[in-house]
Amino acid sequence: MPRTLGLLVVLGALILFSFPSWADEIYRWTDERGTVHLTDDPSKIPEAYQNRVKKVDVPEETPKDIPTVPKQKSPSEDRVKQYLEEMDRKIDERKRLEKKISELEEELRLAQERLKWIDDYDKEYFQYQQSFRDPRSGRFVAVGSPYYDERVRLEAKIEKLTDELASLEEKLNQIKRSL
Repeated sequence: MPRTLGLLVVLGALILFSFPSWADEIYRWTDERGTVHLTDDPSKIPEAYQNRVKKVDVPEETPKDIPTVPKQKSPSEDRVKQYLEEMDRKIDERKRLEKKISELEEELRLAQERLKWIDDYDKEYFQYQQSFRDPRSGRFVAVGSPYYDERVRLEAKIEKLTDELASLEEKLNQIKRSL
């Protein structure tokens, strides 16, 4: 019996301290058998025990009453954060380079196709192998194609694009090795 009573007291204490913060008042009474009862509604107390009721005030908890300890970052957390930020930066740079390389490759492909078309046109209509004698000067001169200037620009552009692509691909390979 004393063991049961001790258990009930411990249980009552647990219930008392585990009530939600909205319960401002707790009513406590003990019946004939020594059982402790708790309630927050006085209408639930039997009439026979109205004279044995004790009112227990429960302090209201507010979030500001709970002390907050600022979390301190460890040096390893800072290193991990820096590492992850560096990886994100490298991945973004890799995507940017891959996009630029793709655009330059497309531009190079179009320039090479146009140059091939000009070569085919010149072979068919303007044969450079045959010289032409200028009637005024009597000298032999090459027959000029209407696409000669465009050919020169395309050849320079292809060379420039090829160099730029090689440079970008080297940068991309460096980033891939570092990831």
